Amino acid sequence: MGRPTDYSPELGDKICELVATNTCGLDEICDTYDFMPNESSVRLWRFKHADFSMKYATAKMFQAELLAEQIHKISNNPLMYHDSEGNERIDSGSVALARLRVDSIKWHASKLAPKIYGDKQQTESTVTVKHEDDLKNLS
Repeated sequence: MGRPTDYSPELGDKICELVATNTCGLDEICDTYDFMPNESSVRLWRFKHADFSMKYATAKMFQAELLAEQIHKISNNPLMYHDSEGNERIDSGSVALARLRVDSIKWHASKLAPKIYGDKQQTESTVTVKHEDDLKNLS
């Protein structure tokens, strides 16, 4: 028996559940679980089935939360070593790697949930100016 190629709401719900509860990408999720279709099928289903597409988008929002929590774990667990004199030190190479991982995760989370994890907030406002009002203020 091969991977499923036909969409069903039950399989769609299971896919969304896995996406919402994992920090790995769709390709890795599809490769990990035998019952999963291939990644291209899931992407096609998102295009063809509006209900699944909406559920998938919500699952990605939950995934963004997991990614943000992952940043906390990475930041609070520096790798230590003991130098030749027995002093405990922080490994600078590990710090650089952790910084890269955190920056990558922040970028990914900002793309999945830009309103929550994006860099800048946009505010829209409308201003109406009447020249008659300005002329009255001058006199």
